[in-house]
Amino acid sequence: MDRFQFCVWLLGGSGAAAWPASLLAQSAPTAPRLDTASAVDLAGRLRMLSQRIVKTYLQVGQSIAPEQAARLWQASIDQFESHLGTLRAFQPTPAVRNAMALLATQWAHFRTQLAEPPGRQEANLLYDANEALQQAAHRNTVAYENVVGAPLDHLIGIAGRQRMLTQRMAKFYFYRTWGLYDAPAHMELHLSRAHFTAVLPAIENSPFVSEPVKAQAAEVRRVWAPYEQVLFASQNPAQMRKEADRVAVLSEIVLTAAETLVALLLAQAQNRA
Repeated sequence: MDRFQFCVWLLGGSGAAAWPASLLAQSAPTAPRLDTASAVDLAGRLRMLSQRIVKTYLQVGQSIAPEQAARLWQASIDQFESHLGTLRAFQPTPAVRNAMALLATQWAHFRTQLAEPPGRQEANLLYDANEALQQAAHRNTVAYENVVGAPLDHLIGIAGRQRMLTQRMAKFYFYRTWGLYDAPAHMELHLSRAHFTAVLPAIENSPFVSEPVKAQAAEVRRVWAPYEQVLFASQNPAQMRKEADRVAVLSEIVLTAAETLVALLLAQAQNRA
């Protein structure tokens, strides 16, 4: 893909209407009131965005729903920078300040690598930088969780990690369809599924969550089933490529359900404050 085509997709997005509007709208949530619970939510969303940026980058490079992917790619970058700026105003502990400094450094390094239009060589170079960014975002989220140590803050954190895993699995799937990092991507895809399936019962069975939260966790489980099925239907990259458009759409559907789950937990935490 050349720079002109990339810019046309980024600015035009003529095919965006093909996806449910809710999947595109979720990229610009209302700015939250800052407290520890909302900070955990924002920091956790940075984990997700770190994976979504590369997922959509890989989509554009492989022409997998590229118009929609380009729109989500730019929206995710903008949202990452917006959330990072918001969190800079709320750094209540030394651990948070250290984690934020590391995250800002990793983001600056990673951001410079996004300047070129998506290509196979560029995607290859992004792999390690993206993993470092995700790890820094995770460390930052945990630092905010530990400010107060409230059970609901922790639940917001682990539910937020489910958001990240929806995008992480698709990212590794698309690395495999491009024939890049095949063995590590295969391993990470399976590890991500294991983490995702292990956390759902922890949320559903927690004594701290409300019935609406438990119901939404069940909804996440329901929409996860077809996504899991298509992700692991084949181990052959050529066959996986045939299902790539479906993976892209389902990854956003499960993300939407996980976002609702986190929003319900956040509302519960703030109502108890």
